[in-house]
Amino acid sequence: MKHFEIVFLIACLLLAGCRQQGTENDIDTTEVNTIAQFVTYRLEGEQCLVYINPYLEDDDEPLQVKNSYSVVWPADGLMTDKAMTELMISYFGESNATDAESASQQWLNNLWIFDNPDAKGKTVNAIDETKDYSFASVKSECRQDSNIATFIIYDESYGAGAVHGLYATSYLQVDIESGEVIHLTDLIDTTALGEVIVRAVEDLAVNKEVLENIYGDYKETGKLPVPPDFYIDSTRCNITLVYQIYHIAPFASGIQEVVLPIFWLSKHIPLTPYAKRIFGPGCSID
Repeated sequence: MKHFEIVFLIACLLLAGCRQQGTENDIDTTEVNTIAQFVTYRLEGEQCLVYINPYLEDDDEPLQVKNSYSVVWPADGLMTDKAMTELMISYFGESNATDAESASQQWLNNLWIFDNPDAKGKTVNAIDETKDYSFASVKSECRQDSNIATFIIYDESYGAGAVHGLYATSYLQVDIESGEVIHLTDLIDTTALGEVIVRAVEDLAVNKEVLENIYGDYKETGKLPVPPDFYIDSTRCNITLVYQIYHIAPFASGIQEVVLPIFWLSKHIPLTPYAKRIFGPGCSID
């Protein structure tokens, strides 16, 4: 998608963060992480905003927001344009941006006012952190297991006045040979996966804690939703489905992970030819 020169340009052009308004963002592309042949660079940015609602009373405090990111970005040519777009969206959400520079800046400018998403804030050097403020952050790391690179993305946010913050851990996996993102549908037919997930939760000891935590609604339908997040473990013998907070369990139970051992899964749902090439021979695939 972007050449190294564009990655360098990102480092030079992003707007100021909390510490330096009107100058360059604190973006460090000098940290190079070489995972075998899959090279990544770290991009960082931070920005503080203040939004004064015209309907506030005289004694009301203005909304303060602090946004920051520290994410890894692949070197030129390692991923297809489509895969790079998926990674950009995973980091900064859906937008009309076509490149990481503008997508990250749009993300930094967000006040996270959901009933007024078009609200604009004033960029400031710093906020008063002794008072209540909203924040959002996204961080990531990347690991490589043979020919699969896995981006692990950590999101955290808090809205001023909320009872608690929100967090998520999501995954994006790339086939290094093709440069494409690996989707669950590339591995199995997900049409009937909801019923299989229930069997995995009820029958497999590895998922005992999930069974203890999840809402009981699934008993009425006999299936669980198929989550957008999953990862393949380093042994290449398991697919782990990842459910974010509130998806199938209360907030206090945290993120839920349902393990689907390949030897077990292949007895319930046929694996695609592509999946059979990915998963290890020691997994006893039927």
